[in-house]
Amino acid sequence: MSSRAWIQTRCGDPDEPDRCTSVLMNLALPHLLILLGTAAGIGAPAPHGSQRSCETGVISAIFIDNHSIFDTTDPALESRLARAYRFANGLHVRTRESVIRRELLFRRGDCYDPAVLEESERLLRAHDFLSRVDIFGIRQPDGTYHVIVDTQDEWSTRVDLRVTLRDGLAFEGFRVREANLLGTGRAVELYYLERDANHEYGIAYATPQLAGTRWDLDLSVGRTRAGSSLRQSVAYPFVGEAGRWAARQTLRRQDFFYDYVTEPGGGAHLLLPVREEAFEIAVLRRTGPVGRMFTFGAALGYSELSHPGGEAAVEWIDGDDYDSGVPADEAALASIRRQLNSPAAIRLLLLAGRREVTWVKRRGLDSMRGEQDVALGTELEVAAGRALPWRGGGDDLYAAVSGYAAAELGDLLVAGTLRGDARHDFRAAGSDGWKDIFADGELIAYWRPGGAPRHTFVARAAAAHGWRTRTPYQLALGGDLGVRGYDRFRYPGGHRLLFSAEDRIYFGWPFRDVLDVGGTLFLDVGRVWPGDAPFGTDSGWKAAAGIGLRGTLPAGGRTTYRVDLALPLEHGTGWKDLRLILSIGELIGIGDRTGAHRPQRARPIGRAGEAFHFPR
Repeated sequence: MSSRAWIQTRCGDPDEPDRCTSVLMNLALPHLLILLGTAAGIGAPAPHGSQRSCETGVISAIFIDNHSIFDTTDPALESRLARAYRFANGLHVRTRESVIRRELLFRRGDCYDPAVLEESERLLRAHDFLSRVDIFGIRQPDGTYHVIVDTQDEWSTRVDLRVTLRDGLAFEGFRVREANLLGTGRAVELYYLERDANHEYGIAYATPQLAGTRWDLDLSVGRTRAGSSLRQSVAYPFVGEAGRWAARQTLRRQDFFYDYVTEPGGGAHLLLPVREEAFEIAVLRRTGPVGRMFTFGAALGYSELSHPGGEAAVEWIDGDDYDSGVPADEAALASIRRQLNSPAAIRLLLLAGRREVTWVKRRGLDSMRGEQDVALGTELEVAAGRALPWRGGGDDLYAAVSGYAAAELGDLLVAGTLRGDARHDFRAAGSDGWKDIFADGELIAYWRPGGAPRHTFVARAAAAHGWRTRTPYQLALGGDLGVRGYDRFRYPGGHRLLFSAEDRIYFGWPFRDVLDVGGTLFLDVGRVWPGDAPFGTDSGWKAAAGIGLRGTLPAGGRTTYRVDLALPLEHGTGWKDLRLILSIGELIGIGDRTGAHRPQRARPIGRAGEAFHFPR
């Protein structure tokens, strides 16, 4: 019997998500991670059923059915397109069975536990090279279970072109990423970006199974217009909800120009050379029952922000020609001088958190028909640490907080995030000691009305603020994550408030079994206020509207490709003001919680909350 038949045996029609969805509650502990402190890994899963009798039965066999982009054995596929299916599969290397098997939380001989199967399913779905994952068991006459692991690959070669309609169609660079190199789950990326002040090119590599373990490795090296770039991370994430240990080591060194916009229209810039260096080692531990856990740990890190060349290296740019800079005059330097601090510190951070979540599968939120895991419940994490005495470093306290909450209210799904951090300088007097205070938050709501199942309405409210900034900081109203009809340099400021609404439509044609095609209508409204950001302005309320096309390959995939056109809604706007936006993945959504979509152009130094490694 085919895998599709097994699925139908288990839950009927596989296209009906509600019948194949379960909530992870009271999950029995599937394994225990033991901290060994070796390069091979922190621990290994403990066996589930080999040491005791199993009331539910034992897993006697595990079958991996790993499909390529298209399952050519599926009779539902249109036979007239068989040649196209084979051609697409021929261009793609199918995910290796060993890669899938390594992510499973159960082995042959373990006790059969449906919750552990669901957890393994979610771990596999966290990989963006898989479009569909289903794990289920078939009871055998002898009381044991055969477990079927059925997967289908996503199209893994992604070309992200950066083009703009500014003064005609202009090329700004590209990213080429293979997310599943030779079926191994490893990712390789080449990029070349000649965007604005920071021309950059380089290569990146990542693997979620370093040397066959559960350790993750991320590495990228490149050159920038200001110098060089190096990012490296080795991490052992919490393995599922029952994972008890996590660890991380990161290294970052980057030279770039911080690009201050000096006019509301974005026609002039001030370029500040910045060098960011950071190193961190963190270890985290979870305690308590699954679903209601405490997290605590520590991180030891070094960070330094400097400005090579000092004030003499600051350049003023008139227009978009970044090679025609001249030394900044005293008036311009005076505007940014309070942000020219160079903090450096070795810091011991103490980390603590509270997590009460359950996971559910939902279809068609940030894609058209793809399944997505959503955490319902709440998380709260805090971090605090004082700088250690070292070579005359600063005497300050750093504190950060990060929160998340999500709930379903009938047909409405609502999720929100909130982040904030600040430094207290003990050498300053009174309330003047608190500096570099930053906060940003976002609230997203999805609504899929029962009478219009092909429509998903998405609403977003987002805010970002900075106070008493002593390191480079400036927001802008425009850009892909702002009011999308405006260029990313329009209307600089220190406080920003955004509202967005989208209607994401699934067409259901053509070639419904090959790819998903849809459209979108959206409206953005926002405003920035000066705050204490250099050259900040009050933009007043601005709005933009747009239309776009969305697609996924294969049908039912989870990675969305978008082409959007956005236009400002103001007097005198013409076709020349249209903005073209090409994106891979949704710019507005809950699918990305790694920080990639945080406020752009805000500040270079990262947050201590990155030390937390909750599963996606």
